[in-house]
Amino acid sequence: MQDDITLAQKIVGRSYSNISSTSTFHDHSVIYKSSNERLSNINKYLKNNKKILTVISSGDQIINSILEGIINIDAFDISTFPKYFLFLKLAAIKRLNREEYIDLFFESPTTKEIYDDLYDLIRQELNKENKEFWDSLFNYFDWYDIYNSTLFSSEFMSKKTIIEENIYLKEENYNRLKSMIDSVNINTYTGNILNLNNLYSKEYDIIYLSNIINYVDKIEYKKLLDKFNLSEKGIILTYFYEITENIRNFFNENDYTFDNFENSKSGVMVYKRK
Repeated sequence: MQDDITLAQKIVGRSYSNISSTSTFHDHSVIYKSSNERLSNINKYLKNNKKILTVISSGDQIINSILEGIINIDAFDISTFPKYFLFLKLAAIKRLNREEYIDLFFESPTTKEIYDDLYDLIRQELNKENKEFWDSLFNYFDWYDIYNSTLFSSEFMSKKTIIEENIYLKEENYNRLKSMIDSVNINTYTGNILNLNNLYSKEYDIIYLSNIINYVDKIEYKKLLDKFNLSEKGIILTYFYEITENIRNFFNENDYTFDNFENSKSGVMVYKRK
């Protein structure tokens, strides 16, 4: 915990770089502010499930899962920082209205003191560990410095797209979500999913692995899917920004089906043991 705080302060203070020339994802890689995936096409797979294993990333996948009624969530990330951002977002939903939330996380922040006021509200909903982490940043830096440092990804997503792709950002859903968060059990794990052996024996209704396949050996990825313990109707989703013929040919067994999103090259591969 203290190591995370010290490193985050150095990253925001520009005395340490967490940008690696050899690896995009590592134990101190950036936090994504929002998902760049077409999450609105994923929601149909979330329905009628109770237990999920998913990447943390921006936290949006998890928040959408809560809205769909999933109450047991195991979440992992190779970087140590995204878990703190996830709980910051969840605390913000409980304390802020929709407009304040969108302004804080999806607008370009300024140096206005309003962000300190918003954080004062949010921190009341944080547990000791998450409060200590974010206090250590807000006590020395303003939100503009934090959000524009390499602690966070600089990848741009328009506010319009973010709102369209995340069902929890619809006003009626956002307000309903406020009362759902406390009933959810969330466990977070830090590490490479290829090595998180303690997760393989747990039973899940759905596993969402995002686009991890782009960063690992495909043969090892196949072996990974076979390791997981799924419920009777359990599935594993793999996200592709483009489903190519090479991908279809490599995953050509009966356990795999592909769902191309409408008017898009992107889609998901659905793994279900036959």
